[in-house]
Amino acid sequence: MIWITIDRTLDIPLTRQVYEQIRTQILNGELVAGERLLPIRELASHLGVSRNVVVEAYEQLLAEGYIETRPGSGTYVAEGAYLSQQARKDYLSFFEMQHLNEETNDFIDFRSGIPALDMFPRHIWGQTAKRVCKETPHSIFGYDYPEGRIELRHILSRYLKRTRGVHCHPDQLLITSGATQALSLIAKLLLSPGDKVMIEDPITREIQTIFSSTGAVLHPVPVDEQGMKTDLIPLNKKPRFIFVTPSHQFPLGGTLPIQRRIQLIEFARRVDCFIVEDDYDSEFRYQGVPIHSLQGLDPNRVIYIGTFSKILSPALRLGYLVLPPSLIKRCKDLKWFTDLHAPSLQQLTLARFIDERHLERHIRKMKKNI
Repeated sequence: MIWITIDRTLDIPLTRQVYEQIRTQILNGELVAGERLLPIRELASHLGVSRNVVVEAYEQLLAEGYIETRPGSGTYVAEGAYLSQQARKDYLSFFEMQHLNEETNDFIDFRSGIPALDMFPRHIWGQTAKRVCKETPHSIFGYDYPEGRIELRHILSRYLKRTRGVHCHPDQLLITSGATQALSLIAKLLLSPGDKVMIEDPITREIQTIFSSTGAVLHPVPVDEQGMKTDLIPLNKKPRFIFVTPSHQFPLGGTLPIQRRIQLIEFARRVDCFIVEDDYDSEFRYQGVPIHSLQGLDPNRVIYIGTFSKILSPALRLGYLVLPPSLIKRCKDLKWFTDLHAPSLQQLTLARFIDERHLERHIRKMKKNI
C-alpha cells in the first residue's frame, strides 16, 4: 500500500509531491519490484486530487523506469529500481554537518591574500553591472574569444602602464579566471617532464604543485629580506623559466631591488629563458606608490601575471596574463581548450569599473584601512 501525504501549503506542485514520494519509496525498497500500484482513479480519490495529477506523476515515473505497465493488469514497480541508501545517507549527513558548522561556528580566517570582503564596493559594482547588462548588444550573451573582451584589454593595458609600468599592447593581454589559471596555462604552455624551473624559496605550496604536476623539476633559490638572492642562481642550469614575486615576495614580503632585477634579466637573456612575474597584490603598500613591474624592463622576456582576487574579490574570478609576442598564439589556443573564455559580462563590468576610476578609488580607500 502506498502511503502518500499531500500538503497544499507547500510551494511544490501536487504532481511533484506524488512523484517524489513514490520514487523515494521505490528507491528505499518500501515498494518492492513487482508490487502493484493503486489504479490512477483510486489513488486520486484517496489523495483528494484530480486524476490528471496522478496521471502526470505515473507518466514521469514510467519515463524514468521506476514503474512499468502491464496491459490489462495494471501498473507495477519495475525490477532493478531499488538502491541501498545507507551510503547516500552518510554522505548527506556529512555535508549537512559541514554546512551546519559553517553556519554556526565563529572562526578567525588566517588565510592570506583575501581582501576585506565587507569593503567590496557592492553598490557601485551593482550599478555598473546593471548598466552593462542593459546597454550591451545581444551578442554579449553568446560565446566569446579566449583572449577576453577587447574593451577590457584596451582599458587594462592603459591602467597597467599608468600604475605598474607594464608595457604591452592589448593583444598581449589574455584574460584568465584568476592567477591560478594563469599559472596553469604557463605550466602547460612551457613545461614538459624533466624541464627545469627556478623558484623562490620559500614560496607557496600551490605554486610548487602547479609546476611540478607537469613533471618539471623545481630548483629553489633562497630568499632574503630583499627577495630572491640572484647571486645564488646556479649558472650551470638552464631553466624554462624563473618564477619570482619581485614587488612583494611571498611569504617574506621583500621587494627585489633594481640591481637584482637586472641580474635576473641578464641571466635569463644569457640562457634564453623566460621570467614569470607574479604581481598578485602590489597595489597595496603601507607607504608610497606601487613598485614598477619587472616586465617593464624587458617585455619580450617577462611573462606578467595579475589578478583582481586580491584587490577586489576572489568571487569575480578574473585575472590576466601579459605575454611576450612569441607566446600569444599558443596561449590563446590553450585557453580555448581550457574553458573557451572568461565570463563576458563580468569582463565588461570590470572594464567600466576601471575606466571610470572606481578601482583606483577603491584601492585608495582600502589602503587607508591597512
